[in-house]
Amino acid sequence: MTLSQGRSYLAIPGPSVVPDQVLQAMHRAAPNIYEGALVELTHGLIPDLRKVARTQGEVAMYIANGHGAWEAALSNVVAAGERVLCVATGRFGIGWGEMAQALGIEVDMVDFGLHAPLDPERIGAALRRDNAQ
Repeated sequence: MTLSQGRSYLAIPGPSVVPDQVLQAMHRAAPNIYEGALVELTHGLIPDLRKVARTQGEVAMYIANGHGAWEAALSNVVAAGERVLCVATGRFGIGWGEMAQALGIEVDMVDFGLHAPLDPERIGAALRRDNAQ
């Protein structure tokens, strides 16, 4: 598949095609993450994020890509040695399972391949097997 400008891309959830104008804007030095404008910006973001999350609790911002957020989510919710059910319909679901395994989490994978939709019955059966143990 091609764009009108002729650039090829793979139509999956990510990575996304970035317009040239955005790429050009990105060609500048990264901001200092320890002092200055970016730190000042976060002071205003934290109260806003609390509102979005509807919490008075602490807000944490991760300076990472999406995979960093995956690792943070798994690390903060599941302990090494615990088991999770991972439902996959493609590379991202499999990636979640691989990351969990790398963190020492036991993974029960229900893989539907690249083209099949989720089957609630198969997922339910996997959950029932877990409850029977």
